[in-house]
Amino acid sequence: MANFVGKTGRPYSSMQLKKTFFNSLFFIFSFWSLNQIAYLFEVAENISIFYPPSGFAMLLIYLFGAKYLPVYLIAIIVGGLPQRDILNYSLDMFHPDLRQFIIYGTSGLILGRINPEKDVLSATFFYFLILASVVTALLSATIFVINSNELGPLFSPQWLNSVALFFVGNLTGALTALPIFIFYLHVKTIGWNALKSNVNRDILRPEKIIALLVILLLSFLVISLGKLGETFSNYYYFILIPIIWTTVKWGLGIGLMYAFIGNMCTLIIYVLFGYSHYGMLEVQVIFAMSIIATILIGLVHEQKDRFYEESMYDGLTGLANMRLFKKLSSSMIANAYRNKEENAFLFVDVDGFKAVNDTFGHKAGDDLLRQISELIKSCIRDSDSVARFGGDEFIIQLHSNTSEKGAETVALNIIENISKPFYFDNGVATVGASIGISIYPEDGTDIDILISKADRAMYAAKKSGKGCYQLYSRRSPKPDFS
Repeated sequence: MANFVGKTGRPYSSMQLKKTFFNSLFFIFSFWSLNQIAYLFEVAENISIFYPPSGFAMLLIYLFGAKYLPVYLIAIIVGGLPQRDILNYSLDMFHPDLRQFIIYGTSGLILGRINPEKDVLSATFFYFLILASVVTALLSATIFVINSNELGPLFSPQWLNSVALFFVGNLTGALTALPIFIFYLHVKTIGWNALKSNVNRDILRPEKIIALLVILLLSFLVISLGKLGETFSNYYYFILIPIIWTTVKWGLGIGLMYAFIGNMCTLIIYVLFGYSHYGMLEVQVIFAMSIIATILIGLVHEQKDRFYEESMYDGLTGLANMRLFKKLSSSMIANAYRNKEENAFLFVDVDGFKAVNDTFGHKAGDDLLRQISELIKSCIRDSDSVARFGGDEFIIQLHSNTSEKGAETVALNIIENISKPFYFDNGVATVGASIGISIYPEDGTDIDILISKADRAMYAAKKSGKGCYQLYSRRSPKPDFS
């Protein structure tokens, strides 16, 4: 029988207020910082070849919600300090601020409606972000040239050049904001300590460091090739090759990071060498292409991985599903046959699971299954296999010459650990486990037969009072020792 203890909580309004305050500070400071970077690439009044603050603000509105729109407006007004004289703020200054606020603020809100689960970025989110980056850049450029009286006649060379610079600056800025935002979201979700661990484990690997160095070296070489005429070198297209390769090999996250670093390296070289903004314009166009290509290829890569995981792993617990379990089991049985070894199959059923679902709801039931999955994995070796059979049932295969005694030891360990309390957001419950055991080759040599006999042994254990295990080859169930 399951035992339950309820748990209540109370809202902490002061914590929410503190969170809002620090989010607002981060919003304003990040916008100001990115604005300072944009000033480095200003090629004419109000025109920057690289303008990331608006795109990043759009993503923060997506993440934080509409209540931060006033914070966004404040960030726009003060974001130009110290270059901007806000003490003499005028209507002429307000018009471009209002344009930026409406276009990017609205886009951020639409992104929030399209992808309501803020911490999980869906494929739809990325597709709309590409579209939003292009549309917002077009709208901003169109409104800018309509309101400007200093660009010459319509479609004149000066007019076309200004439109191109403004459009590309806003487009690449919005696309560049995506890797920055993903990095911020990642840190916000897992924390700095976990990030350091992930970097050491996943990023600082020889092949990934070499790929990054290749991108940086290509960035320097191809820009240097065009320095005599201060024009863009067509060889810069070669940078797309390693960026796309890293995306195909390691996924969207690494691809975006390397594309971002490659572009930053190129822009820094242009600033240091004092090159013409015409070369920078073409560089930014190629960079925009690399970001969009990285997103599209990365999404295909992740979709392929997701299809594989869905076909081989249980979506709730992350354990192997029966398709993968049988595939691994066949290999383990073949190995046991060659080495004349025994294997054991344990069929685990959770006692009292329905009561948890009925009392605390399906969310708590799902949480219980995830916790039990982790518990079972901790009770077996890395070389053993475990899968979710279905519902509240799990199947385990112990190999490496596992005897009946070894299987019994594992079964007792699982029963003992599952009998301990499980905690949820709205309470705590105590459940149990009934386990059936079959042995290869004593109880059979076919996987389905061994699983079926372990299942029958489990039902025999349940009929004997639950909270115990039963060997198929025996008739008396072994109770737990609690």
